[in-house]
Amino acid sequence: MAAQPAVSLGDFSTLFALAGRSTRLRSERLLADFGLHVGQQFFMRCLWEADGSTVGDLARRVRVEAPTATQAVKRMEAAGMVHRTPDEQDARRSRVWLTPLGRSTWPRVAAALAELERELLAPFSPQEREQFMSLLLRLYETSLPADGTGTD
Repeated sequence: MAAQPAVSLGDFSTLFALAGRSTRLRSERLLADFGLHVGQQFFMRCLWEADGSTVGDLARRVRVEAPTATQAVKRMEAAGMVHRTPDEQDARRSRVWLTPLGRSTWPRVAAALAELERELLAPFSPQEREQFMSLLLRLYETSLPADGTGTD
């Protein structure tokens, strides 16, 4: 049995950090089975929905800075999940495409992530899950800096 953290229910920051850390660790293990790193699933999903996006488009959709998106794309390219081509209208930009490996991997990653989500939310009733997700979204929105910086 896992040791109980020495926190109280009123210690929001600690509980939130612990829940985030344990969820991230489980996600890391799951994604590693597919040759991915945490965070890359967001880029994969964006490309599944809009293959051929620019790195800048991906950065905006994933809400990270462009250098972070560039690094993620480079790692995914090295893993054979994506490839880049020059943009036909602007040679300074590149478009990112899922490779056949990336296209065949994403549905399995999405299914595995959905199963992890089901496991994590299993203790909650459907109504509690809906409320929890709504509250998390509100927390996320209020945690964003007012000036739009600090997306990484």
